[in-house]
Amino acid sequence: MPSTPDPIRGILLKDKPEGISQCGMSHATVAQHLFTNQWYELSANGQVIGSALDLDFYKQDATQGQNSGSTVKTKELSKV
Repeated sequence: MPSTPDPIRGILLKDKPEGISQCGMSHATVAQHLFTNQWYELSANGQVIGSALDLDFYKQDATQGQNSGSTVKTKELSKV
């Protein structure tokens, strides 16, 4: 008999968080449900939101804002 994976738990968010990028489940802090399009902060204390197959996983970007590495490089290259 195949084992069933543990359900994923999360806390419902009002809106899509800013400064996130898609990642694997093991690094994720946020998830979007594929069928309802609702956003959740992943938390062991939250409600059951589905299985890993029902979700897309995201993490907070390490650098945010105007001075992120890619933004600075783009500005430098545009001056050349």
